[in-house]
Amino acid sequence: MNGYSRMEWVNHKEHKEHKDESSKDALRAARSQLRLTNVALSICSMRSMSTRDSRWSCALWLLLLLIPSAYADAPKAERFITCPVYRDTDAGRKSGCWLATNHSTGVQYDVADALIKPILGREILVEGVVTQRDEGMCGAPILEPVSVSVLDTECKAHLIPAETFPGRKFALPAKTLQPTWVERKPPPPPYKTREYPIYFELNSDFLLYQHSEVIIDEALTYIRASKPKKVVITAYADTAGFTVSGRQLREELALAMRRANMVKEALVRMGVPKSHIVTHGKGDPAPGAWADSGLLQASKRRAVIRIEL
Repeated sequence: MNGYSRMEWVNHKEHKEHKDESSKDALRAARSQLRLTNVALSICSMRSMSTRDSRWSCALWLLLLLIPSAYADAPKAERFITCPVYRDTDAGRKSGCWLATNHSTGVQYDVADALIKPILGREILVEGVVTQRDEGMCGAPILEPVSVSVLDTECKAHLIPAETFPGRKFALPAKTLQPTWVERKPPPPPYKTREYPIYFELNSDFLLYQHSEVIIDEALTYIRASKPKKVVITAYADTAGFTVSGRQLREELALAMRRANMVKEALVRMGVPKSHIVTHGKGDPAPGAWADSGLLQASKRRAVIRIEL
């Protein structure tokens, strides 16, 4: 099988078929865009363009052309519910591979870069973007960025051997929280209102390890340097919900306020006066900054620390 083991060949073949289908979708979208372009050009070249209403009509068609173009290069996220698989590799401590299969396409992905690691025997919601990084370490396409949420539903625990795959050696994240006794270098002035977004897994107010505390620490350093009038924490819950793998998932509105209070408590414990903090909880939010990287739905599960001067 061209040098592939049976399992590698199946994953390689299914991944190729999935990419071929994505190429067909892109071709169909390009043809649709071409038809829209021809219509717009026809309208804008008409002699009647001298009237104000006609010029507005032309502008509207050109705007319709720009909208899909703005999202054409945006990464498309894989989103599915599955039972995780742990590949027990031997490249040292924490080198094992977390794998997740999208059963609608049959493609298995490496989700080890998620902030939250899966739990064997519990289903997970996976939201991530396929990268071009080397698949040889774990034997599956890598999702990065990727969000994993551990669900309450149980499933069969899958633990598989290394099967010649070395795994990826554990490495600390690019940003890690320093001990409190390490001096923080204050940001230079001038100071202005700034925002710090923090993201959560589905139906959780848990502050994610090596994510939330790093951002809170950065916000705290800015607060101490800028001495703001107030700190506003606005947290959101995805109350509108979405459908994935045939299931409807949504969050309760009350979760938004619990997320805001968790962030507030962290700031208070680090010395920010309670009287300086205002909290809000909202539902059905617009996508956040994570949406630019392809994690559209995951970006809605967030709290934003706004430091107002």
